[in-house]
Amino acid sequence: MARSKKQTDPRAETVLKLVEKGNYEKLIGVVQDLPKPEEVRDFLQETLQITNKNYHRLILVEEIGDYKLFIEITQEAMKGDYDFIVWRFSPTYNPIIKRPSHNDIAEVFLRLRTMHPDIEEYLINACFRLLRDRLSVENVMNRYFEKLTGELKKELEKFLHTLKWIGLQKDANYPPPKLGSKMVLAVLALIEAGFEPKDIRRVIRF
Repeated sequence: MARSKKQTDPRAETVLKLVEKGNYEKLIGVVQDLPKPEEVRDFLQETLQITNKNYHRLILVEEIGDYKLFIEITQEAMKGDYDFIVWRFSPTYNPIIKRPSHNDIAEVFLRLRTMHPDIEEYLINACFRLLRDRLSVENVMNRYFEKLTGELKKELEKFLHTLKWIGLQKDANYPPPKLGSKMVLAVLALIEAGFEPKDIRRVIRF
């Protein structure tokens, strides 16, 4: 499939080649219920040896149809010893591979809310259950979205799994007493309250 949009991230093409060649580890479902924010670093070290950046590792951690989430353990992740890079990949997305940003999370959150009344009503609750209460994506889906169609469930699962790994990344880099994943929740709560992302940036840096 032709790449219809030029990559602006200099690492993206390198990671894409590894994905296309199958040069990655598979640890799908390594995280179910999320560890508490203060336990994230120990959990990541125990399960993924996250601080060992002596050699490069690309790990497939979630797969929903052709949508895949990878984490990259590399010396290029420079926010701290526990830092890692999150990548989302899908041949139907534009660009095919990308580091999901806070902007991306906000945009998908807004788009999903327009897709079904149940999603509009319960998506923010689902986000809080995931990142505040540390429930698994499966638990959250069963709690709020069990009656939706398969396609809608897939879209929600893509979003929630991506949000989960972004939250873990934030907790690893900014553990308590810093805000970590709470900052992501704050942005989503403000969007739910009617603020535009451009307005939120005036009070929260993301």
